[in-house]
Amino acid sequence: MALNIQIDQQKLAAFADKWGIQDLAIFDTHEREGEGLITDVMYTLLPGYETPGYFHGFFDMEDELGAILGRRVAMDSANTVKNYARRKHFEQLLKTMQVIYAR
Repeated sequence: MALNIQIDQQKLAAFADKWGIQDLAIFDTHEREGEGLITDVMYTLLPGYETPGYFHGFFDMEDELGAILGRRVAMDSANTVKNYARRKHFEQLLKTMQVIYAR
């Protein structure tokens, strides 16, 4: 998957430090009815960090990453993506994902 965006790696690294993110990968971009173009991003947290709750920062995290990438994002943990994608489908996703940040 080729991205047509410029990513400020310093801002992305600061974002990852703030939220305890180990890696980020884009795995899909699609139209969502009534919401426009959405980019799906899979993330893995560093040991000892937890995904913030919906009312305690998760949407702030999505908004902050969206501002860095210059597009709307929907973030899903690697575990969530694995649980909802069939094994074969997940393996195909892994082949097409574009890693945008990794420690």
